[in-house]
Order: sequence, then structure tokens, then C-alpha cells
Amino acid sequence: MVDEFEFFRKVRAYYCNVPFLVQFTYRLSHRVDKAVTAHGSFSCRVNPHTQIVEYVLGLASDPVSRPHSEHSSFLFSSFYEEIPPQSIVIDDHLIQSLRYPLPIDYEWQSFIMSGAESAINVQSMQQLFKKWKLKGKDGQPVDGGIKVTRVLLNWQL
Repeated sequence: MVDEFEFFRKVRAYYCNVPFLVQFTYRLSHRVDKAVTAHGSFSCRVNPHTQIVEYVLGLASDPVSRPHSEHSSFLFSSFYEEIPPQSIVIDDHLIQSLRYPLPIDYEWQSFIMSGAESAINVQSMQQLFKKWKLKGKDGQPVDGGIKVTRVLLNWQL
């Protein structure tokens, strides 16, 4: 059994800047996707007044770019707007809040790890990347066809 102050202190000490990788693809041209990696980290914040653990993440991707292209075939034509070199950068994004039960007579580390794995996975990262808009050469939002393929959390603390 762990008292609440010790839980608060240990979560902040052990689960601060835990690294993870997001591997995703974006549409380069007709039937051609390019693989990219985003490096991120998450931290846990504990609010003892409301008994909530918050998962906050930040990440930055490798540069994403695409030249202007058009593809025509007998059945259809496709047009892909230019994407100048840019990175997907997300800072201090609250991804999940979990209420922790008192008294803390359970395995608190597995509670934190399972919360992180449910918050930072392929589906949640796909939703987060869907909100991000890549910018075209004139600053207009461009659909890059981003698809998250894999998320790897590094638990080696």
C-alpha cells in the first residue's frame, strides 16, 4: 500500500518525459506513400485535489514534404498539392485524464502504464494527426493522407 503523497511523488519522478515513437505515412503521389517517424515524450501530472492523473504529450516529426504532382489514367486523374518541408509539432497536449482510486492498495505502476497505453496508441495518434493540418505553399491547409502505422512506448525506466 502506498500513501497518496508517495504516489504523487513517484509518478512525477518515474513518468516524466517517457519517450515514444509514432511511425506514420503520408501520400506522396498516386499509390505512393512515404514513411516518416515522429519522436515524442509524455509526462504524467497528478492532481491530488481531484484525484486525477493527466497524460500530457509532445512530439515532433521528421520533415514532411511533397512536390506538386498530377497523375492521369484512363479512368481517373489525381492532383496532389505541393507541401513545402515542414514538421508536425505538438506541444503540451492533454491526451487523457484518469481518476485514480483511493486507497492505493493496487499496483500503481501497472495502473499508470495501462493508462498510457490506452491513451497513446495507433487510434488516438491517428485522431490527433487528423486534427493537424499540413500547410501548402500558400499557407492553405492540405490533406496529406496521414496514416499512423505504429506506436512504440519505451518503458525502460
